Amino acid sequence: MAEETGGAEHPVFAYIDAVRGYAILLVITCHLTFSYPELPYPVHRLTVLGWHGVQLFFLASCVTLLLSWHGEVARRGRADIGAFFLRRVFRILPAYYLGGLFYWWLDPPAHGFDLGQFLTAYGFINLWHPLTAPTVMGQWSVIPGGWSVSVEFTFYALFPLIASLITSLRRAIVFTLAALLFAILTNRAGFVLWGGSYSMRAVEDILYFWFPNQLPVFALGTMVFFLLRPAAIIPRHLAGAIAGLALAGFFALAWAPVPQWAGEAGWPLGHAQAASLPLALFVLALSRAAPGGLFVNPLVAWVGKISFSAYLIHYAAIELLPGRFPHLFHTGAGGLAAILAYAGGWLAVTGATCLCAFCTYHAIERPMIALGRRLINARRARLAALAAEGM
Repeated sequence: MAEETGGAEHPVFAYIDAVRGYAILLVITCHLTFSYPELPYPVHRLTVLGWHGVQLFFLASCVTLLLSWHGEVARRGRADIGAFFLRRVFRILPAYYLGGLFYWWLDPPAHGFDLGQFLTAYGFINLWHPLTAPTVMGQWSVIPGGWSVSVEFTFYALFPLIASLITSLRRAIVFTLAALLFAILTNRAGFVLWGGSYSMRAVEDILYFWFPNQLPVFALGTMVFFLLRPAAIIPRHLAGAIAGLALAGFFALAWAPVPQWAGEAGWPLGHAQAASLPLALFVLALSRAAPGGLFVNPLVAWVGKISFSAYLIHYAAIELLPGRFPHLFHTGAGGLAAILAYAGGWLAVTGATCLCAFCTYHAIERPMIALGRRLINARRARLAALAAEGM
């Protein structure tokens, strides 16, 4: 969910920052909901749907990676796979690893340091078992929300193969259908494998979180990428209206009886896949929307630039503000008072998150991105020199 969060690589694709901005605002909206247990049920149903801001991140990530990959192929004749992985490492790891140390200090694990849990989280392989995910209650979550970064890194590992093979809209459609079938089959296998050993909640949650269930979302992102090219698919003058309709369809899912994961109870789509359909249309609409307009505006684009830091930080903001000062933020209010208190808490948490994220983006993310770029350039110069010597 964090690919190139620092900004789109070409001004033509600046709308990607806006997409990321909406994604992190949705995630904050969801997670803050649980600080207000008496929030009226209809409002709760809508705000908790912000959980799917992560799928919006995944769509943006896939589209941005493909834009970057195909742009490099057009400029250089081929994509540099080594540079691709170096960019990913220096873009994500420094802030993510420092975030783990910060949360170790802020909220130490109740049962002490667990080396296995630490290594699987820091190695991005924790999303393959309920104990390491962790979806089993009482286990140490090394970095809150780190599941999405682990899923993202699995996608990075496969991306060069995906980008090389998925070269047309037709192939993207086949890939999406195959990914959905893969999700259904692996989810059913996981349900059988873990159903007798762990609680139903733990099993349901890992089958939602893990990479097989999220792969169709990334695959849908490849379709979005190829649909960006025929610009007339969404007329510019209708982009805003279509974006609004896409959001209406997304929030309508709050009342749709869609199961948690693909393949559950015979449903081909789970919540992640169903939510991704209107969100994909939203991304397409924003790609045609006028910069500076209602949807692609400077404020939400600015939030998108710092969205990776904001994603890592917002959990702490919720814990340190309404979590530590429940009376100040009226977290026990009910009815209309709960809605007003939630709105005030949302402004405070979002403001504090963005302020801190702005600082960490400039202090950690940008210097590490620049360092990665310098290493890539040095590597390319060294390879060019070796090639020249061999001629």
